[in-house]
Amino acid sequence: MNSFSIYTPTRIFFGTDQLAPFAASVARLGRHALVVVGGGSVERLGYLDEVSGALARAGLRVTVFRGIEPNPESATINRAVAVLRDSGADVVVPLGGGSVMDAAKAVAALGALPGENDIWPFVLGQPRAFQLAAALPLAAVPTTAATASEVTPYAVISNRAVRGKSVLAHESFKPAAALLNPAFTAKVPAVTTQDGAADILSHVLENYLLGGDESALADHHAEGVMAAVLESLPRVLANPGDLAHRGRLLWASTLALNEYPNAGRRPSQFVLHSMEHALSGWYPDLAHGRGLATLYPAYFRWLLARGRAQSRFARLGERLFGLAGADAADRFVERFEAWLGANGLLQALGDLGIAEADYAAVADYAVKTYGDGRQLDALGALPAAEIVAIFKATARQARVPQG
Repeated sequence: MNSFSIYTPTRIFFGTDQLAPFAASVARLGRHALVVVGGGSVERLGYLDEVSGALARAGLRVTVFRGIEPNPESATINRAVAVLRDSGADVVVPLGGGSVMDAAKAVAALGALPGENDIWPFVLGQPRAFQLAAALPLAAVPTTAATASEVTPYAVISNRAVRGKSVLAHESFKPAAALLNPAFTAKVPAVTTQDGAADILSHVLENYLLGGDESALADHHAEGVMAAVLESLPRVLANPGDLAHRGRLLWASTLALNEYPNAGRRPSQFVLHSMEHALSGWYPDLAHGRGLATLYPAYFRWLLARGRAQSRFARLGERLFGLAGADAADRFVERFEAWLGANGLLQALGDLGIAEADYAAVADYAVKTYGDGRQLDALGALPAAEIVAIFKATARQARVPQG
């Protein structure tokens, strides 16, 4: 195994009966909570009242900020910071999916910088990148099984004005506490469950494929997460109220990005994420997980056609689908693509309304923001022209094949 350092400060409260102890832990972080929510579903479903009530019973004042978008906008984050400062809130509690949690991290970070009113200059690729050094305390309540933002140091935000989507990162962004209640994920739309599952898989696949084979324990961890998603997604799509498998997806989401799946491996770029972030920066209505799912088969075939990660794909074929033989790597991609199709996750970029005329500009943004200006690193060069080729190759996945 390679050397590594892991910092995991988040106290996890998992289960349908953990709201009160979670609220008590938040009360130890501050006196006034800014509860950050999205477009209204958590309020309609009663989750906002449940969480706000528990926080109030624990002794906290509560202010609510509503309106975080999917692919959260920097301008909305700036407005939330103004509410935070006006209210005097000293702890931030996101209640929602990954976008809400990411936005809340940005709010907590900018709120800790007196006199600063715009978050966008601090994202990767902008003049003040890496200058964030602190955040107000955070305690997260995810309502989707997807991003694991409840345990990570990352936040991804967007800026429609410049068609940008980029990353903030600092260890202080890791929430001090997280409530994982499977019941809070049971009423999300099927498409949200599907997209979330694709996102979970991406978090372990990225480094599994590109990070080498020096850490057998990390491999087993990642394979377990992937197997749980492959098994549980069809079950919750068939029975949305299946809290046992909802819980497995929610816990798999956290385990996929809590740093353990990559321990002992070589660092690698999150190439799929770089390409998808560029796409959904250009097209802000594109769900992150859906974009990832669309890129999987084309990206995997691109790697194999260049002799990259061959043994890693073959191992996945063996461990996840029981495949063996010289063609196990190629057959893994076929079986995985079939799983995507069976679970409503297979489509071309054209099916998502992404115009081929934009491919080159999106690819250029990807290499400039997430690469070295010319290329990404996928066990070797992945230049902008080859990203365009991957985008074009998704056409074979079209829902209605073009003749």
